[in-house]
Order: sequence, then C-alpha cells, then structure tokens
Amino acid sequence: MHPTFTTRGDIRIVGLAQPFRKSEGLDGPAVWRRFRPFVERIPNRIGCHTYGLNEVVDMAAGELIYAPAVEVSEIGDLSDGLFGKTLEGGRFAVFAFPLAGGDIGAEFRRAYDFIYGAWAQENRSCLRAWYDLEVYDERFDPATLTGEASIWVPVT
Repeated sequence: MHPTFTTRGDIRIVGLAQPFRKSEGLDGPAVWRRFRPFVERIPNRIGCHTYGLNEVVDMAAGELIYAPAVEVSEIGDLSDGLFGKTLEGGRFAVFAFPLAGGDIGAEFRRAYDFIYGAWAQENRSCLRAWYDLEVYDERFDPATLTGEASIWVPVT
C-alpha cells in the first residue's frame, strides 16, 4: 500500500463522537448505525461522501474518539448529541484500499497496522496532527461494505 499525496483546505464536519480505549477496541458498524438517521438531516452538507474521524485524546492512555461524520459548509445549530469541528487542512498522505465486504473492521485494522506500523516508522517525522480520516465516497458501497475506501493522514 503506497500513499498518494493531496493538499486541501480546512475540513468542517458534523458527526457523532464515540470515545473508546484502543485496548478495548470499537464496534465501528454500531456507531455508524446510530449516526445514519442523522445524515440526511444535517444542514449545510457538502457532497454525498462521509468520513470516519479517528482522533487521539490521550496517547499514553490509549484514549481515542471515533466519529462518523459528514462535511459541511458551515457548522449550524446542532442537537441530538451531534458535534461540529473544523479540522486543519494541509497536506495528507492518502492510503486507498479495497474492501471485500467481509469483516470491515479487520480490513481497516490491517490498513491501520500498515500505516502506523511500517509506513509511520519510516515517515514519523512528517506526521503533523493527532487525527486521521476514513473517507467513504462514490467508490464505497455501504450496503455491501465493498468497493474502496481511503485513510487520509495529515503530514508535513
């Protein structure tokens, strides 16, 4: 898996945060099921793509937040436990990979193991933020969990 690189401006998102500990894992599909009813009702949405935000809260304790989200032009009034956030834009390493429709969690774990294992060991000095984004666009079929997804990692 070799990344391509892209640059883009700030990314405004609205999502549903799920705190978790790395040692305990996360049921990502369950978080997405809770978020799905909100997607079409979020105002100012841009495009049809969705994101999965992974953000480190406390690296030493292994505390993270996972948040399914959509991109918005502006963050408006939010309810129902949703949050809004602007992520700093810049340069990203983009890792695209196929999804076979099986255990999507295992497929993402393999991708993350490579990115934050072998690739990050060689490129640690270029990591610039404590978050990454799973990008689900027209290449991904949410009904079958097949197609292709990308993980965007902020780099210098």
